[in-house]
Amino acid sequence: MRKVFFIVGLVLLASIACKHQMVVPGTSTSPIIIANPGTGGGTTSNPSDTVCFNSEVLPLYQSYCASAGCHSAASARSGVVTTDYFNIMKGIRANSPNSSKYYTILFNDMPPRGSPQMTAAQVATIQKWISQGALNTLCMTTTCDSTKTTYSNGISTLFATYCNGCHGVAPGSGNIILGDYTNAKNTGISIKQSFLNDINYAGATAAKNMPPAGKLSSCQILQITKWINNGCPQ
Repeated sequence: MRKVFFIVGLVLLASIACKHQMVVPGTSTSPIIIANPGTGGGTTSNPSDTVCFNSEVLPLYQSYCASAGCHSAASARSGVVTTDYFNIMKGIRANSPNSSKYYTILFNDMPPRGSPQMTAAQVATIQKWISQGALNTLCMTTTCDSTKTTYSNGISTLFATYCNGCHGVAPGSGNIILGDYTNAKNTGISIKQSFLNDINYAGATAAKNMPPAGKLSSCQILQITKWINNGCPQ
């Protein structure tokens, strides 16, 4: 009799374990590698126009929503954290943008009015990502072009993606404003060395490393470095 109960117990445990191992589309935290996004290098499940979560969507949630005092891991205002895929997926329903709270709220009161807002193109990118299954996609190649070193051609896009959630409009965190050319140029010139140190994660303190969510790629750092060293051209 004991042997029978033991066997039944093992079967039940195996059943439970299998249920926990099931992967629901859009919820796996393991990155899905995309080899050549936008170049025809995708597969049936990962087409060439796949939105790359880690380089196109995550920076938006980190910059515009997870700033200090809001939805960072430390602040977690209203119990919401938007610093990583796992937490962002708590408010996303794969394949259904209109049923995804962390998408629909972008049209209402988040980010709060008066704070920097995502552009229509950025919101559209999030919508497309959700419609494609809200996967944790990670692109192995990049569209970064180190020759794009003027504000209107390359630099403003970098700032809009990684910085403007905190530094988009006045007063700007630390009185730094990057959302328009005049203010961005003044910043690049007036605190040139500090700016370069911070994006290279060589700031006076770890808190000054920018962007806080993670270091830019070497190509992106080179773009900004060239822009600043060339006098911040428009």
